[in-house]
Amino acid sequence: MTPSPFLYIALLGAFYLTFQEEAVFAHQADHQPSYRVQPVAMNATPFSSIQPRTKLPIEPDEFDPREINAYYDWRNDMFFREFDLTGSGSVNFMTARRTYKVWLDEFGTPVVLTVGDPVFFWIDLNGNGKFEQELGEMFKDSYEDGVTGNEEPYDNSDLQEPAGPGPQWNPPPQGGFKQPPCDPRFGC
Repeated sequence: MTPSPFLYIALLGAFYLTFQEEAVFAHQADHQPSYRVQPVAMNATPFSSIQPRTKLPIEPDEFDPREINAYYDWRNDMFFREFDLTGSGSVNFMTARRTYKVWLDEFGTPVVLTVGDPVFFWIDLNGNGKFEQELGEMFKDSYEDGVTGNEEPYDNSDLQEPAGPGPQWNPPPQGGFKQPPCDPRFGC
């Protein structure tokens, strides 16, 4: 006889007993918690030290009257749009998107085909007319999926540091390297 049928019956019996205990336990109205369980008070704001993330506005449609300027920058191959969302007369929101095809029309004006959603956003939070990265006014959207909440503050401070000295090379000691014999054709 094989022990497997008995093992299956034993496992099913244990499962049935466990299920019955849970069913009986769930209906007991006078259940007292175990002495090992301690109530825990939850902080209403567990992450109060984290600053709230800035909610970026949705980029207005093409030819929106709030659009002040739109231009193609050939140096970094990006298309920029500048907006006045508050009606103050100055640029207070800007986007940049990658381009994948650019050509000149018959008048010499660049025609730019871009990716659907921006990769960079700038918003003037303090209203001083400047986009200041150190104040958290520049964001990047690595997924380029529009304003969905996954945008991150952009920090390019590592790009602003001067380049290091680079690798240093020292010739090996004289005993490890032998000069080839002198050939008068090469000017020795």
